[in-house]
Amino acid sequence: MNHSCPICAYPGLEEPPRSPSSGGSYEICPCCGFQFGVTDDDDGVTYDTWRLHWAEEGMEWFSRGVPAPAGWDARAQFAKVASKTSSPPATKTAPQSTKPGPTGVGPDQRRLR
Repeated sequence: MNHSCPICAYPGLEEPPRSPSSGGSYEICPCCGFQFGVTDDDDGVTYDTWRLHWAEEGMEWFSRGVPAPAGWDARAQFAKVASKTSSPPATKTAPQSTKPGPTGVGPDQRRLR
């Protein structure tokens, strides 16, 4: 079953981003690079902050191992979530993380690929 990313609206997540008990799935969205349960719970980055960062960086495909779907259109996908506020429940409120992300640098230092 595919699930949508609440950050970028990518419809191909393998698990729900959060369980009914609010635990993160630890899955990394191949589109925007958000890791549920780590980027939010451990690093304190909200969905809205990551979404804004992803948009400001050009909405580039994040994953190097999972190719973007054929015909992928970041702007059309982003339009599905751009006006929503969907910060996860019970997360810290730090505006940016200084911890390294899955690419080895913090979200404010990396280029999304």
